[in-house]
This record gives sequence, structure tokens and C-alpha cells, in this order.
Amino acid sequence: MILAAIDIGSNAIRLQITRIIWQDKKEPAYKILESIRFPLRLGKDAFRTGEITFRSEIKFINLMLAFRTLIDLYEADDAYGCATSALRDSINGERIVQRAYEKSGLHIEMISGEKEAELLGLAVHKKLTEGHFLHIDVGGGSTEINMIQDKRSYARKSFKLGSVRNMQGKDLPATWEAMKTWVSENKMAPFAATIATGGNIRTLQKLLLAQKENLQTVAQLQQIVDKVNRLSINQRIENMGLREDRADVLPFAAEIYLTAMAAAGTENIRVPNVGLKDGITEMLIARNT
Repeated sequence: MILAAIDIGSNAIRLQITRIIWQDKKEPAYKILESIRFPLRLGKDAFRTGEITFRSEIKFINLMLAFRTLIDLYEADDAYGCATSALRDSINGERIVQRAYEKSGLHIEMISGEKEAELLGLAVHKKLTEGHFLHIDVGGGSTEINMIQDKRSYARKSFKLGSVRNMQGKDLPATWEAMKTWVSENKMAPFAATIATGGNIRTLQKLLLAQKENLQTVAQLQQIVDKVNRLSINQRIENMGLREDRADVLPFAAEIYLTAMAAAGTENIRVPNVGLKDGITEMLIARNT
């Protein structure tokens, strides 16, 4: 079985095509056939003016046409695309999604922040042992937080805080306070660790790995964030090898992780290599079996 997952984020858009191999009715094996990240920053328009520009709309539709070609070439059995914060917050988001469907035939669902957190949980729970964990996923336009006890979410919420949104100064002090209050009021007990997902935290972990360290504690995260903050955007690109669309937003994403973890009182961090596209894949497996 071949499944295609499309994650339409605020900072970039991703396609992952995966072959699912069943082995004697046990857990399936996964073979990633294609994984593409295209740096189309829809949040740049959405959070500044509340509307996606015509130029970005054309790029988005062309990208969906290219994705459709790949999905057809791989003869995928099922495909699902979901649009997150940038498109759902834009006044013309629904029209753009409809136009993309008319041109490409790809069904794209505009999902809520809570649905996004639920899909992320499908991928994250498979990586966990029994215990009490805080899961934080920081995107370009929103942050999803899950509280998990023994692989079951008992509280989840989405906040309008994200790397692109915050960089543009569209984050509100009240939202920061709401996130801290929600985290502190909903935790049942001390967390064993924070499960951190998202492209920015994976980038920060890679920077630490280059220094022969593995990201495991808040102190390590703060150390690498301080190092990034001392450099200009150009220096981050030249000295650290960061992509331009990652170099500018990295400190803004890091601030969200650090603030949420401080509210939760967690010191330990785990960074599994999963994201929304993996949660979509899990949903498609359930839908097709």
C-alpha cells in the first residue's frame, strides 16, 4: 500500500509518499519513497495582511499540480492534504484550497489547531513508552500542545504562537499568558520529559550534534539558542549552514519551546524525527485497513 501525505504549513509545504508493508499482521514496516519540503512561506502573507497574495496563490497551485504528478507516478492508493494556520487564518484560504482542487484534483482539508494536535499525536504516541509526557509542536503559525499519560492524550490545545507569526510581531501577550496558564493548570503530575517536534527543534538538535552533543536538556537547548542569537541571519546561513527560511525564524520558535517547558517545569527533552506528515500517514493507514 502506498500513501501520500501533504502538510501545508505556514513556513513550508511538505509531501511524503510512503510504502506500507504488512508483515504477518504485525506492525507495518515503512519505506519512504519520496520526501519533499518546498519553502513556500504562506504565513508571510497571512499573518501580515490576513490574505494570501495572488503570487503566492499561483505558486501554491503549481506546487499542488507538481505533487499530484508525483502521487500519480507512484500510483498512491490514498492521499490526504491538510492546510494549517496560514490558510485557515486567511480570508481567501478556502477559495484557494477550492481552486487548487479544481486544478489538481487533490482534496485538501482545512483543519483546526485541535485536529492538527490530534494528528500529531498519532505519530508521537508510537515513539513513547508508558509514562507522563508533554508534547510541544511549534509551527510557523501555531503551537500545538498535548499532555500524554501512558500513550493517551488527556489534554490538548492549539495556540496562535508560531515562528513566522511571532517574527512578524503578530503574537499577542495575552496568548503567551494563556499558554503558560493552560500548561500549568492542566498537568496532572510532573512530566518525565518534553517531546519536542517541528522543523525548528530538529534543526537545533542538528546544530548540537555537530558539536558532538545530543539534545537532552533545557540547558543544552538554551546554550545553542544563545549561540544562534549571537549571529546575524547571514552568519547563521554561512557559518551554520542553515537555510534562509530557517535562519530567520529559529530564535522565535525556540522562545516558544522554552516558555512552554518553563511553565511545565520540565528539564528533559526528546526530539523524535516525526511531524504532521507522519501523523497523516498513520491516519491514512487506519482509514485503509
